[in-house]
Amino acid sequence: MVIKRKKKHGHIYLEEYRSVRVDGKVKSIYIRSLGPEKPVAKTQRPKPMLLDRLEHGPSHRAGDVTILLELAHRLDFINIIDGICCGETDVEGPSPGKLLTVWAINRALDPASATRLERWVPSTDLPRLMGLSPADFTKDAFLSALDFVCYEDKDGGQIQDFTPRIDDAIYREWRGKHPLQSGANETLAYDLTSVLFYGVSCPLAELGYNRNRIRRRQVNLALVVSRRGKFPLTHFVYEGSRNGVSTIKNLMARLVESSLEPGTLIWDRGNVSGEHVKIVVKAGWHLICGVPKTVKDAREIISKAEIHYSWDSLARSSKAGNIYVKRIHGRLYGEERNVVVYTNRGRGVRDGDARNEALAAIEEGLKALGGDAPVGDRELRGRVRKIIGEYGRFVDFRVRRKDRPRVAWRFRKREIRDAERMDGKWVLLCTDPSLSGKDVVNTYLEKDFIEKVFRTLKTSEEIEPVRHRLECRVRAYLFVCVLAYMLLADLQHRLRMVSDRDDSWERADALLQRLGRVERVDVRLGQQVKTWYLNVTQEVQRTLKKMGFQNLLKETVEVDLKM
Repeated sequence: MVIKRKKKHGHIYLEEYRSVRVDGKVKSIYIRSLGPEKPVAKTQRPKPMLLDRLEHGPSHRAGDVTILLELAHRLDFINIIDGICCGETDVEGPSPGKLLTVWAINRALDPASATRLERWVPSTDLPRLMGLSPADFTKDAFLSALDFVCYEDKDGGQIQDFTPRIDDAIYREWRGKHPLQSGANETLAYDLTSVLFYGVSCPLAELGYNRNRIRRRQVNLALVVSRRGKFPLTHFVYEGSRNGVSTIKNLMARLVESSLEPGTLIWDRGNVSGEHVKIVVKAGWHLICGVPKTVKDAREIISKAEIHYSWDSLARSSKAGNIYVKRIHGRLYGEERNVVVYTNRGRGVRDGDARNEALAAIEEGLKALGGDAPVGDRELRGRVRKIIGEYGRFVDFRVRRKDRPRVAWRFRKREIRDAERMDGKWVLLCTDPSLSGKDVVNTYLEKDFIEKVFRTLKTSEEIEPVRHRLECRVRAYLFVCVLAYMLLADLQHRLRMVSDRDDSWERADALLQRLGRVERVDVRLGQQVKTWYLNVTQEVQRTLKKMGFQNLLKETVEVDLKM
């Protein structure tokens, strides 16, 4: 826009024009009249335009840290942590709740150790939002905050861990804001994963099983996660050598102590036993879990189950194949129970083909081996076992000293037929008689959302390797990482509630990336001090408005009368 002065009848009028390009030439088009120009007294200087005195301070990372801090406030992180850990104690400087909330935001966005936090926090808007000085966020302050959450009682020699109470309080706060549908019960998934360590001095760190087969000390982190919302109810920290089946009693004790009404538990087939099923039922919970094929009753149930491949038995379709299901009664763990047998037709064909190929190769290998080679019996048996490999239960063989050929062998056809009946079939135990077979299968197969939690902890939050050495510090550090995941889970749940799409996790990551480019800067325009948020796109504004955060990045104006 261009403002022009035009003289008419002895007076000066202001008119607004707009410049446009027509046929490669710039022309001015009249827009409107702004009225007569006000005369300026000779003794009064004209006031300078605001842009004549433009000043601005340093910019700070604002978008992503602001939304995560707002989520933490809505879940009452700070008050819950301080109320449980500090009680009536007067804390000098920032409270543990504020420090650990800041650390959790860091783990969710740009994971850093306590040492690097001293440089990271001042670059963000967190000190201003919390009303604290950047100098308050020191390494010692963060480590001291960990000791409020979990510490060793020197008098009793016991670890005092407040994290279970904090978990329960935060979950109640979250569920209060995102209630279940009327009459619905909670459905929880339980699993554990290994977390690798640096150092050998922590008593929790032990050698144990991990999927990557890395021989390094580790601890095991277990989580209980809600199916509706993917929000963690609680977590456990175990020694590195602890397996899942040995943690079930700890899980049930925690659930009984919590304020949660009994619902349904889902866990993997590696955690089930007859004793555990009885414990769950007595506690008032329902259980859905897989049953290993190594259980004799499970093999008998599968061998007798005849599943018809029809539209009414189809439970779900996916790239991995079609799942067909049948619900039956069978004797399992000493009692008659409701069980579900399901099969992946494509998987069954692939399993059978793989076994047939292996047995054909074994037959060729044993024929090629012969038996007249001048070797000892032990060496000959070793060669045979190497050829047979993991398929030993399908092959009978013996080494003879005098007769020729020295190796006599045959296939166990009965074992092969039994394996064929097992191909692509599994057994699920369900103690809730109201669920159909399709509901049971879908609920169990959809429990992989807890794997998403572990993947987020290990990739986005970089939870491992752990560098703390004291057991209490390790427990508190893992709690901070779970706290960070709670923020991410709340964000994605809010996004899912305003959209029917199933990609809320991807959209949550994309939103945080876009907000990560938003910076706050204070700009002085004459006597006005404006707070500007840079790099805020219209898409971000629309998303925040849908989620109820329309005032999250609201720009403000203050007047400095001293200027």
